[in-house]
Amino acid sequence: MRLRYRHVTYRYIDGTQTQLERHYRQLVQEALRQSQQAMLHRSKTWRPLADILESATMMTVKIELAGMLEEDIEVTLYEDALVISGVRHDDHALQENLYYHEAQIRYGPFRVEVFITSPINREEVTARYENGFLTVDLPKLPASQPERVRIQRSNDIK
Repeated sequence: MRLRYRHVTYRYIDGTQTQLERHYRQLVQEALRQSQQAMLHRSKTWRPLADILESATMMTVKIELAGMLEEDIEVTLYEDALVISGVRHDDHALQENLYYHEAQIRYGPFRVEVFITSPINREEVTARYENGFLTVDLPKLPASQPERVRIQRSNDIK
């Protein structure tokens, strides 16, 4: 899903409620049009459910990947992002004369991107896959302490 940001400036030419309502209707119509286009051009890539937790010393990403094999999951750590991707296969797709009553489980390629805002200790990063959940622990580097800067007096400067 792509998210676009649009800057809107309101101008009150005659200050009427009608003008503001007309502008609001235009915004709603444009949003509906964009969502319909997004549904038509839907990507085959899906995003699994994820929890992203952060404390002063650790950032943890937990992703629900039930039914997957560990070798089908790829975890990549970039300078400012963690990317988790892979493919969940549908074993039933190969059977003939099989009809779904419901199809709620997502299959195919997936991708989760998590932006990292704090410096990470890359040597201490761990990833584990247990009971259908992938958990990636990203320990933060200790924050540098602020240093006090001495102010020079005018007679100290030469």
